[in-house]
Amino acid sequence: MLEGWNEQRQRGVKEFLYRCLEELGATKAALYLIGDSGTFELASQYGFGRRDAVAGEIGAQHPLWDWIRRHRTAPAFINDASDDPAMFKVLEGAGTARLLTFPINAGGELVGFVEARDKAKRLPFDKDDARVARSIAGGIEAFLAEHGLCGATSATAPVIATVAPAPPPSSPIFPHRGAFDEVVAIVRGAASLRDVAIAAVTVTDKTSVRLHAFAGVPLESAQRDALAAHQASELERGGVRLPPPARWAWTEDRSSGPTKSGDSIHTVVLHAGPPVWLVASLITPRASAAPGVIFAAASRVLALALGVQRYRRAARNLARVLLEPGEQSLPHLRQHSQAVSELAQRMAAALRLGEDEEEFVTIVGYLHDVGMRELDYARAYRMERPSDAERRLYQRHPVVGARIVESAEFPGDLASAIRSHHERWDGKGYPARSAGDVIPLASRIVHIAEVYDVLTSPSSYRRTIGREAALELIRGEAGKQFDPSLVPVLEDIVRS
Repeated sequence: MLEGWNEQRQRGVKEFLYRCLEELGATKAALYLIGDSGTFELASQYGFGRRDAVAGEIGAQHPLWDWIRRHRTAPAFINDASDDPAMFKVLEGAGTARLLTFPINAGGELVGFVEARDKAKRLPFDKDDARVARSIAGGIEAFLAEHGLCGATSATAPVIATVAPAPPPSSPIFPHRGAFDEVVAIVRGAASLRDVAIAAVTVTDKTSVRLHAFAGVPLESAQRDALAAHQASELERGGVRLPPPARWAWTEDRSSGPTKSGDSIHTVVLHAGPPVWLVASLITPRASAAPGVIFAAASRVLALALGVQRYRRAARNLARVLLEPGEQSLPHLRQHSQAVSELAQRMAAALRLGEDEEEFVTIVGYLHDVGMRELDYARAYRMERPSDAERRLYQRHPVVGARIVESAEFPGDLASAIRSHHERWDGKGYPARSAGDVIPLASRIVHIAEVYDVLTSPSSYRRTIGREAALELIRGEAGKQFDPSLVPVLEDIVRS
């Protein structure tokens, strides 16, 4: 058993596992810690469904045990089971070929590790992911130390010796990137006000710090030291200790308006971690009322942005539940839907759609085939040469799917977008034979994304072809099956 481990601490660790999904692109992540029996015990997990295989314990007989021993000092990844035959059963059981692990250390000893699986968009893990993993590991190690959970083994537990972990990157990644950008915009705007000489926003995971400053002239070293000391002092009140200013990463931008002076520093912690803290500072004249107004505005913007992100994440989770309700498991449908959703979202971003519209396309992509769950999907998925009756049954799924979601009142016409995702640009699709711009944009995006996934996915019901062959087929249907303006967008996305 893991001594001192409770529900509250498990929730705290989930923030770091969520970073694996946001920053590494993994779809699942699990934290294992050394227990008093000397085996690695599952401490927390994020993203695993009821049908996903996640081990409750990793002992000496488990293939991951040897893998972790071999890679006990740094992150390691595998993208093809053939690269390491000893890991074949682990990858096969997980239903993926892509896995990344990174060690958790305390006092020079390995006390745990994180297992991240199945990178989104079927992309391989790479060295950049390993660098991000180091940052996440540093956050987990700080969290364990803060709560007195060093994962020390018992006297009889086997110890896997290790060296001290490499230092984390100097620029931590805020897990709520969109919310952080909103705060930066507020701070940048504040720097142009008459009373504000310098405005700064800082993000830290306690092991590394990044400060963004906005001022009319470059900061002097004394100003930098004063800002860092004031922010560090404010954080120390909450029990957060930062590295010395010499280890901070700085970014400076010129603010608009005349050069101004100030003699008073004002600091507020806008977001308290773990895993990440967000701090803002202003240098103003002593009697200025600007800091209170600006900090209140930044707090409201941050709260709103984080709330929107939570609701979007909840909507995506509900979409997953809707696709596989109750105890029903449709792994091929889930994998296809996730791949289409991710590709459609990237296309929406490339088209510079608004955030709400991009989110709408993402949800349509995930739920476009939800009607298949009512039509004996397991059999329909394998029909390579369907009869006319079977084809008519299959072609009902957009209508059935629309009926399933029409009472959800999701922003935008979700039912219409799902109903139309098999319509063709030339009007020869189904069920309504709509054509051209009459077809909702989200449906047109999802349609081309779905065809590309069916052509190239290893889990497809048909024999797959390579990327270039798939793109050539799709180019040949531009203006016929597909919106011609979306074909080059797809090409740019899948080649990037």
